[in-house]
Amino acid sequence: MKAGFVGLPGSGKSTLFRAVTGSDGTGDPFRTVEVPDQRIDQLAGIYNPKKSTYAKFECHDLAGIGVDDRQEGRLFGAMRQLEALALVVRCFESDAYPYDRPEIDVAKDMEDLVSAFQVADFMMVENRIDKLEKQVLKPTKTQDQDKKELAVLTKLKGVLEGGSSIDDVALNDAEEELIRGFGFLTQKPKLVVLDLPDEGADEAALRALVPDGIDHVLAIRGSIEAEIASLDPADALEFMADYGIERPARDRLVAELYGLLGLHSFLTAGEDECRAWTIPQGASAHESAGTIHSDIQRGFIRAEVIPFVDLVAAGGFKDAKAAGHMRLEGKEYRVADGEVINFRFSV
Repeated sequence: MKAGFVGLPGSGKSTLFRAVTGSDGTGDPFRTVEVPDQRIDQLAGIYNPKKSTYAKFECHDLAGIGVDDRQEGRLFGAMRQLEALALVVRCFESDAYPYDRPEIDVAKDMEDLVSAFQVADFMMVENRIDKLEKQVLKPTKTQDQDKKELAVLTKLKGVLEGGSSIDDVALNDAEEELIRGFGFLTQKPKLVVLDLPDEGADEAALRALVPDGIDHVLAIRGSIEAEIASLDPADALEFMADYGIERPARDRLVAELYGLLGLHSFLTAGEDECRAWTIPQGASAHESAGTIHSDIQRGFIRAEVIPFVDLVAAGGFKDAKAAGHMRLEGKEYRVADGEVINFRFSV
């Protein structure tokens, strides 16, 4: 999973990046972040494995939109490679970080971000249409496919010209497949992160300013959370208690991203390794096997499945199996969140 913080200059996105990744602000503007999962900790307590491996996601801190017009093509290109965008909206006052408006304006900032995405998508669509209009006149092997792509892009161009976004358009599966490689920004899954001041914010009022259609909204006190992320675990817990923070920014962001993208995890456990594997919700046992190794998917026989709570209560896979908690499932079984699985396979 790849996600990035996106925002206008001075929005606080780099502070939030530090809060989530624990970065000190130096080095590359991306980090690989472990997805917190207490289930792995519990399994490790049972198996005492050689290693514990958490699911991971790649977090990016992207340049501010509008900082340098000459670099915006590169910026939008980087955004197109991500699976989700976290739109950071400034909700704090600070003399140290100048703000372009006389006062904080969540709605206008959101409008500017969406408008920038629409313009970027429009330019990409227009450039591709110009190329295809010439290409479809030639009797090539791809002529029929090019005509279909041109028809879809022409429809999208009209939508973008009208001030709407591509995710407002109802596309069939074939049309979706034709445009999948573009990575259109107005089609990306998005969540909004309200970067709050240290104190005094009316969170409910700020949330109400987020446009309709965005269901995933986080409110984070960025500067406080960045400081927490820089502390050792014991001091961080004390600091969180002082500020009434139940879950750190990283945990909350990950939960929202998993919900936004429709992801969850299954688990594997043993003396060598206890590990979480991220899969789409609704993934089959056969597809899930492939996340471990293509050989396991190719030689899939059955999945031995035990619910996490039953395995922990029994004290391990073997005892849970003896107690009758294990099920044998076939290729089409839909894997549920937190199930502990051992795949039988032959290659």
